[in-house]
Amino acid sequence: MKICLVAESYPPALGGVEFALQSLAEGFVQRGHEVWVVTSSWQRHDAGVEQSGSLRIFRVKTLPFFHRFWFILFSLPAILRAARWADVIQGSTFAGGPPAFLGGWMAGKKKSLIVHEVWGKRWPAFEPSAPRRMFYRITEWIIVRLPFDSYVAVSQYTGRCLESMGVPAARISVIHHGNSQVDVAGIDPVEARKGLGFSDGDFVYLTFGRVGISKGFEYFSEAIPKLASLIPHARFVLILSGYDRRIWERVRKIVAETPEGQCKLLSSLPRAELAKYITAADCFVIPSLSEGFGFSALEASHAGKIVVSTDAGALPEVVFGKHVFVKPGSAQALTDGCVRAYKGDVDIAPKKEFRWEKTVESYLGVFAQMMER
Repeated sequence: MKICLVAESYPPALGGVEFALQSLAEGFVQRGHEVWVVTSSWQRHDAGVEQSGSLRIFRVKTLPFFHRFWFILFSLPAILRAARWADVIQGSTFAGGPPAFLGGWMAGKKKSLIVHEVWGKRWPAFEPSAPRRMFYRITEWIIVRLPFDSYVAVSQYTGRCLESMGVPAARISVIHHGNSQVDVAGIDPVEARKGLGFSDGDFVYLTFGRVGISKGFEYFSEAIPKLASLIPHARFVLILSGYDRRIWERVRKIVAETPEGQCKLLSSLPRAELAKYITAADCFVIPSLSEGFGFSALEASHAGKIVVSTDAGALPEVVFGKHVFVKPGSAQALTDGCVRAYKGDVDIAPKKEFRWEKTVESYLGVFAQMMER
């Protein structure tokens, strides 16, 4: 089968969506299929074509501002070329959706859309600017209502959101992402804690991810002063990549006011360095306001430590092991949950299996069904 995958961002760009798309593309190739990825060149890589066996990546030159808009506009010639070659077109929300649909429609090919997350009527809870949230909400509605032949929701939660926005249930397939875990093999916990400056008596809370309007890191940072007063030996590590400048500055200001040595705010780290902090931590905090899937929560669960997580979005579908669920959007709820974790007052859920082999086979099944219609 010849598959054209359209996405605005793809590795080496960092992020859970990028990781998932790469895992899919490589999984298709491993099963003997040919894949042509059409993506943008705006994140640290040049425009042009890269070829590795049956995987071809076409990076479209865009501009550093309004990059999603420019990708939709500039990618269409490459997508049309790929669509004539392909058997199926697989778009990815958000900016990968419109050009994938147009290219597939113009070439007369079957079209599918991966939906990572949609907010619909909940946009006011995340975006403070009324003009922006109106624009995003309308744009989101237009994209998901394009008549794709099938829609792949990455969680039951995302599938329900799609239905609430008017997408026919018969066209929605729920396919969870595969596994994601940081390799901590060979890292000694005692040495890791010592090397990172933590003592035996410290209780280390760790959170990590991309700062966005739905990630809730500002609420966890607001909980830190209260937690520090309740748990004198608590230590906090926030490993964050800047995305939303307003929230980043809010978090940075709170961290700067904490006593020296109590809280670390770090930029994104290589996986090997992140593994040391994961090994050293006692508790992971997932403060999200919404999650379409939740790779950070999955990685935290695999680490075998206590996970304090909100019950937002798909997180209850992903989190397993020792955990405490709290309501989203509340610094007090996170404080209470973190205190419960410190005291060992936790719930336990059986291990959940997420395998890329199953995920890839499920996508191929969706493609086969589309082509039979």
